[in-house]
Amino acid sequence: SSDLCYLVCVAAMALRSIGPVLRTAARSSWTCRRAGVIGARSKSDASSARPDIHIERIDADSGASTLHDRKFGPSSWDGKVPWERSSMLLPTSLHDDPDEEEVESFIEDQILMFAPMRPRPLSMQEVLDMLEPGRIAKFLHVEVPIRYAERIRWIQEIPDWKEVPELAAVHAQHVQAFRELRLVQRKPTLDAFTGVVQRAVHSQQTVRHTVARGMHRLYVERGEDYGCEFADSWLDKFLLNCIGTETLLSQYLACVSMGAGETSEQGRGVFSAGIIDPDCDVAQICRDAGMVAQEITEEHTGRCPLIRVEVYQERGIPRFSYIPGFLKFIMTEVLKNSCRATVEVAKTDRDVQKRPISVIVCADDHDVAIRVSDRARGIPFEVGQKVWSYLYTTANRDPAKYSEQANSLAGYGIGLPLSRLYARYLGGSLNLVSLPGYGASVDLFLTRVNSEQVETVPDEDAD
Repeated sequence: SSDLCYLVCVAAMALRSIGPVLRTAARSSWTCRRAGVIGARSKSDASSARPDIHIERIDADSGASTLHDRKFGPSSWDGKVPWERSSMLLPTSLHDDPDEEEVESFIEDQILMFAPMRPRPLSMQEVLDMLEPGRIAKFLHVEVPIRYAERIRWIQEIPDWKEVPELAAVHAQHVQAFRELRLVQRKPTLDAFTGVVQRAVHSQQTVRHTVARGMHRLYVERGEDYGCEFADSWLDKFLLNCIGTETLLSQYLACVSMGAGETSEQGRGVFSAGIIDPDCDVAQICRDAGMVAQEITEEHTGRCPLIRVEVYQERGIPRFSYIPGFLKFIMTEVLKNSCRATVEVAKTDRDVQKRPISVIVCADDHDVAIRVSDRARGIPFEVGQKVWSYLYTTANRDPAKYSEQANSLAGYGIGLPLSRLYARYLGGSLNLVSLPGYGASVDLFLTRVNSEQVETVPDEDAD
């Protein structure tokens, strides 16, 4: 056993000696190590590679043969071209100068009409087939109201929802966005439609925390009937639906920006495929997320843990087709949890530095795997899967005081479960393993975006 311990020590020393440690902004520690391919496929598996995405901007002026080929090409997973759904024009009963009462009545009827409609999930190739703003606008003008109407219905199905201020506020935001989308015209230009989309995206930024606060209030005021079993299931479907809407609206704005000649270099998250980056640098996004987590932790605690990003791949830095904004959100939330746990368990600044947070990035031809590990003594066994509940928060476990002490570091209780939804939206997964007394690790598995991949959109009207 002594020989075994000696060999383990030698191996550990050897691993620590590989590669220099680079310090970023005198605050972060990034380590880049290259080793054998993790989970590499054999040559016999090469034929099982997933279909690549093809980026081809097809404008309205493209030749008839090109448009015909794309219309009936392999990109339509259900055999229907998404942008050729009927535009559902305003009914003639709504005259040119209706009063507010008539408009409200019309919108109420429209919500009732749209709510039972089934959303139309897109494949990633279909998203890329709609890089021309006019084409994706035509699809959104039908699809987004369906998703808004479904969420409005879900709120209305909660008994006495109007008595919950947060739910009433989210409901009002949704009705306003639905109203604007149904009343706006796409011609003669897309300017008015773009303005409506911008306002909808802006209003969605507060929805996640607001609706989560509403669920907490329901639980506090009405008891276990609105406990974890109800709240987690309801919020999962509601927020996953929101993620799909956010993706479509953001993709449209990115297409408009592309048409105006803007790129990702101008800091707008616009790439050659809209919000999808065909050459996403996973390690760099992890570093960026680490710096954000460090800044937030230092701002609220005065301490800044070390974060080490290690890359294990035979063929250079892992790059794949993905939505960078999603990955950065997930990694920032996960690293904030590790940073806060580290500074809370460490007694001194020196002790903080002795507990570096490790981020390991590896990939094969199909997937990318990221593991975040800390030495913050882990999560007690009795907590278990509660960390995935929207009603659980480590900052303040009293739901009645949910919003009093919440801040950007901790307290809202939606960081981990929402991150898992972002991973699931494109077929990935997020899992947590805790070793009480030692630390915790979070494993993020992401599937490379490919042409046949279809977004996950909850639908209670499915057959």
